[in-house]
Order: sequence, then structure tokens, then C-alpha cells
Amino acid sequence: MEILETLSFIGNISNNGNITWGVGGSLLLRFHQLIDKPNDIDILVDLDHTTQMNQILSLIGTEKEVIRTEPFRTKYFNKFHINYIDLDIMGGFAIEHQEGNYQLSFTQQSIVEHKQVNGVDIPLCTLEDWYIFYWLIPGKKEKAVLIENYFKATGIKHPSVFEEGLKQPLPADLKYKIMHLLKK
Repeated sequence: MEILETLSFIGNISNNGNITWGVGGSLLLRFHQLIDKPNDIDILVDLDHTTQMNQILSLIGTEKEVIRTEPFRTKYFNKFHINYIDLDIMGGFAIEHQEGNYQLSFTQQSIVEHKQVNGVDIPLCTLEDWYIFYWLIPGKKEKAVLIENYFKATGIKHPSVFEEGLKQPLPADLKYKIMHLLKK
């Protein structure tokens, strides 16, 4: 799969640069066998490492135009095209909703799982973080439902992510869903 070759290439370079990063989005869902075909590569980066990541990706890929849209409030957002694969790089991920702003503090402690891809250690974001994101991102609820069904079948691996998320402003229906999942 071409997307995995590109990911391992980026991973090798990023890991050698001591950058805190993690794979999320549709590729994360693919790693958990929730979907078959990922759209692109979504990477969350520690806000302190965004400049370094941008410099690396600028050398190996083509920077694409970034159009900021509502309801996103992410501090750093950039797009690249590498080996025919689109990459979204996000640092300081934040999304505005009816109850306020939800912000992810992405640090080295956010990485709790890894996947070996072509012999390269690939850090993964948590499904718990992406469950919250997908409920908040317009048009992505079907992915949140996939993750919710996965949690119901396998349990929650990282309850602390949900506990931290509940400390932030969230819509009441999402808070209820998270609390219900935590009780199982």
C-alpha cells in the first residue's frame, strides 16, 4: 500500500528528528480495522515541533494551499503532497462548537500506542481523542459511530483521555455518550 510506504518514509525522518507526532484520522481507523481505505495521512504534532516538522516535509514534498475553515481553531495547520499522498499536519488542534472550544494538548504523553510499518516505529493517536474529534467535526459523525461501536465491542483502552476531555467544554449529548462509554 503506497500510503504505508509514504508513512514509513515520513516516520523514519521524523523519529530521527526527535519530533513528537502521531497518526490520526482515517489511517488510524485503518490500523484498528475500522475502515478499509484511508483518504490521506493526518498527523498531529506537538506545537513545539511544528516548525521542525514543516522544514522536514518541505524538503521531501510539495506544500499545498491551506484554506482555514469554520469551525476549526487549530493553531498550526499545513498540507503537503508526498508520493501522490496528501498529508495534513496539525499542531494545537482545536475546534469550536456550540458550547465553546475543544482543544487537544498533544504531547509525548499523548502517544500510548505504536505500530511497526516497514520496520519503522509509527506513533498512533488514541481512538478516544479521535472519537471526540469526529463528533465535533461537521460531517464526520459516521466515523465517530464506527469508533463507538468498536469501544462497545472491545472496551476503552485509554479512559484518562475521556476523563481529560470531559474537563473541557463539550456538547451535552457528547458528554453523555462519553460518560456512558466510561461506565461500561
